[in-house]
Amino acid sequence: MKADRGTLGAGVGACAAGGALAVAAFLQPQKMNAPAWVVYATALAFVFAGALLLARGRGYARLEAWLPVALLACLVAPPLWIGFGSGYRRCGIALMGNVVRLLGVRSDLPCRIGFGFAAVVGIGLLALAIRQAARCGGERPR
Repeated sequence: MKADRGTLGAGVGACAAGGALAVAAFLQPQKMNAPAWVVYATALAFVFAGALLLARGRGYARLEAWLPVALLACLVAPPLWIGFGSGYRRCGIALMGNVVRLLGVRSDLPCRIGFGFAAVVGIGLLALAIRQAARCGGERPR
């Protein structure tokens, strides 16, 4: 299966964006509001998403089956840290910028509950992705 240039270009672009984020985090670590491993996991998610597009475009079935596992693992890392990591977290919900603020004051508990729930759901999706990839073997995923 041949992919169009747009898919391949998007894959290369996503990989480049992840690389750029990692380089920026490395060059200016003082600007990170999270531990380095969280920022690098986020950057790696872009790389894995781009690699998935490239694998689909080139027809690499085994990579196409397992790259979503790596991508989901990277996407689960930030909510895991926010929900269950040590230290105080401050977050709130806002719609349309700051026009409509929900949950009022930014506090630790709602932040941890929301991101903790997202992390648990993400881990469930990760388990399903592992099961699907293991079933696929070398066949094209459906």
